[in-house]
Amino acid sequence: MNKDYEATGNCYTIGHVVQFTGLTDRTIRSYISMGILKGEKINGLWHFTPEQVEDFVRHPAVRPSIQAKNNAIVYDFLMDDRKREREICMIYDLPGDDAKKTAEFFSRDIPKAELHDFRFRFDSVGGVPRVILKGRVSEVMEMIARYEEWMGRKN
Repeated sequence: MNKDYEATGNCYTIGHVVQFTGLTDRTIRSYISMGILKGEKINGLWHFTPEQVEDFVRHPAVRPSIQAKNNAIVYDFLMDDRKREREICMIYDLPGDDAKKTAEFFSRDIPKAELHDFRFRFDSVGGVPRVILKGRVSEVMEMIARYEEWMGRKN
């Protein structure tokens, strides 16, 4: 596992921010150097609080790029006419769920899972957590079931 995805307590790493936003590692590092994404480097690894990440994804210089990446998952899914197996693209709005807790689950569980061509984005739209998942039907549905169980709900 990439060290950027290792558990860091209540903080996120560059790997998490890459995963949430779809932006590249290099782009995230550029935003850090420009001061748009604020964080703290500890033992050579950048750490960002949930509030710092939230400020970053809402920044007017960043928001359009993130929205374009989110839209690209859906667009690419729709335009792919060479699928060899069953796939699903799901936009999962979660009114009433805590955005930080939702982000924590997906950023922790997705890198640990053995998934094939799985794509994930996390966003908050009007204060409502939104997760976009694309991949094999069984893998997406399993991830949703695990999330619901983790939140203490039965499907």
